[in-house]
Amino acid sequence: MTWFKNTLTKSLNIKYPIIQAPMASAASIELAAAVSNAGGLGSLGLSYYKFEDILSDYKSLLRKTNHSINLNFFTHKNPKKNDIQAKKYMNEMQKYFSEYNIPIIPNLINTTEPFNSEHLELLLKMNPKVVSFHFGLPNSNYIKSIKQQKILIISTATTVKEAKILEDSGVDAIIAQGFEAGGHRGTFASSYNEGEIGLFSLLPQIVDATSVPIIAAGGITNGRGIAAALMLGAKGVQLGTAFLSCPEATVHPLWKKALSESSEKETRITKAFTGRPARGIVNRLLNDMENKKDIIPDFPTVGSVVKPLAHAAAKQGKNDFLSLWAGQSAPMNRNVTSKKLVELLIKETSSILKLYKNT
Repeated sequence: MTWFKNTLTKSLNIKYPIIQAPMASAASIELAAAVSNAGGLGSLGLSYYKFEDILSDYKSLLRKTNHSINLNFFTHKNPKKNDIQAKKYMNEMQKYFSEYNIPIIPNLINTTEPFNSEHLELLLKMNPKVVSFHFGLPNSNYIKSIKQQKILIISTATTVKEAKILEDSGVDAIIAQGFEAGGHRGTFASSYNEGEIGLFSLLPQIVDATSVPIIAAGGITNGRGIAAALMLGAKGVQLGTAFLSCPEATVHPLWKKALSESSEKETRITKAFTGRPARGIVNRLLNDMENKKDIIPDFPTVGSVVKPLAHAAAKQGKNDFLSLWAGQSAPMNRNVTSKKLVELLIKETSSILKLYKNT
C-alpha cells in the first residue's frame, strides 16, 4: 500500500494525509482551496469571522474547490471578569497608547465567540466534510447533532489526558500538538505547563493510548518531519507555519518579513497578544510582557486592546505589537506556492520512506 493511503485519507476523502492548519488570522479562501485541490485537506479558520460573513465565504470556497474542506471553530470558555487585573493591565498598556498618540484605550471586549447554537445551525447547513475544534469540544448535544449528519470531527490534544477525553467524546481523529507548534496551544483539560510537550515525545504516547487516527502537528515543515511522524504512528500531519510563506496566505508584510528572517529570531510562547498561550516570533510586546503574565486578562479580550497599537505601529513599519505567529521550525520555510509545497512534501516523504525501506 502506498504510504499516503490509509484510514485517515479514506475517511477524509483526500489523496494525501496533509492538513493545512486553519490559522484563523492567515488561512485565506485561496490557501484552503489550493491545498485541497493539491490533494491535501484545506482548512478555513472561522473563529474571528463576523457570523454573517461565514456562509458567503464558504460558498466562495466551494466555487474554488470540489474537494474536502475543514471548517474550524474555537470552543474556549468565556473570560472571567477581574477588575483588579484589568486595571493593572490597562495601566501597563497606557504608555504605549501615549507613545503612539492614541487618546483612548479601548475597553476589554470579546474578540470572538465560542462555538454556539447559531454556529451549529449554520455548520449543519453548510455540511462540510470535516469540522475541527480548538480548545476542546462543544457540548455533547452539539457533537451528537454533528455526528448524526456524518460530518467528521477533529480536535486538538496537547497531553495524553486530553487525547483520551477527545476519544471518549466521539471525535474521529485527534491532532497531537507538540510544544514546537506556532500559534495558539490547544490545551483545554490540562495545565498549560502540562501541555508543553515536544511532538516526538507526545505523539507515540497518544498513539498508544487511543484507537482513532492521530494527526501530528508542531514543527513539521518538510518530508523528513512527515516521515518521522508516520514512523511514530501518525496517520497524517498538520502544517501551519510552513504554509505562512505561501503567497496565498493572508500574512501582513511585516509578519512575512519576520518569517523570512526567522533564522535570526527566537520564537516563544506568550499570552501577550490574546490572553492565551501562543507561539510567535519575539518582538517588543512579547518581550515587555514576559514577566507580567499575571496581569494579562483572559482570552479573547486582550486583542481588543492590542489591535489599535498593532495598526499604529505597522503604519510606521514596526512589528512591535503584531502577533507574529510561527513555530520553532520557521527557518525551514520555503517561499513557494501552496500547490508546490504539497508536491514537495509528497516527493520528499516518498523518497525518504523508500530509502528507509531499502536499507
